Amino acid sequence: MGRARYLPPNLITGASIVFGLISMGSAHRGDWRLAGWLIIYAVLSDRLDGLVARRLRATSELGVQLDSFADFLNFGVAPAFLMYTFLTSPEMIDGAVALPFDHGSGRVYLITGCIVWVLAAVFRLARFNVAADKEIPTRLYFGVPTTLAGGLLTIWFLAFLKYRVPGDTFGGAKLFGNELTTPRAVWLALPGAMMLGAFMMVSSLRMLKIARAESLLITVFLLLNVAVGYVLGFAQMYPEYCVWMPTAWIVIFLVWGRLAEEARYLRPPPLFPATPTDPPGD
Repeated sequence: MGRARYLPPNLITGASIVFGLISMGSAHRGDWRLAGWLIIYAVLSDRLDGLVARRLRATSELGVQLDSFADFLNFGVAPAFLMYTFLTSPEMIDGAVALPFDHGSGRVYLITGCIVWVLAAVFRLARFNVAADKEIPTRLYFGVPTTLAGGLLTIWFLAFLKYRVPGDTFGGAKLFGNELTTPRAVWLALPGAMMLGAFMMVSSLRMLKIARAESLLITVFLLLNVAVGYVLGFAQMYPEYCVWMPTAWIVIFLVWGRLAEEARYLRPPPLFPATPTDPPGD
């Protein structure tokens, strides 16, 4: 296949960038549902380009850099833009929930959350690129990946959006009942949730990667749920179901990273070169 084998994974990365761009356009015109699902499409395609690259033996430095630029747009800028445009939209400012994000300290709170999120995503991606050439444990993440953080923020947003008003909305039947509505406190907490997600991205918290487990039963369970997540994600269905697996993974394995003997004392590779000692006599 020669150089042609590098084309498929890079085309998938390019498609994910298109998803991010269309997501921002959708958010700008107030189509919050589509904007959110397009970020989820970017999450799913981000997993696919790596799989295709490995299968075709088409991993390359160019692909790594393209993937980082795509992740910055899709999981840094696009989620922050979605949160900002939604929370400052007239229907949220002047509607029944009356959010205070268009003036004063509420506006500062929201803008700070969005800025911190984007900067954390940039730092996380730069850190990953620096660490890629160094000796790091293959089964661990240090900090939550941008893909997981951006996808989790967005899928929770979609679940809350689905229950924003009573009655039929989108994404299939309401699994928690038609009368349940998203409390105003959830929308007020979103900027704080972005700051928490930003901290988890830039932290050195140890977290296990999704991989084959020692138990065949657990492996099958994980693979089935990943497959269900892909089907529901691309079909834009049941966001309230899709939230559980990434949420459980983060909670369980961040705790595991603090308690497990094999992970507790591991440290991420340094970001900066060691400071050389001054030569004698200087």
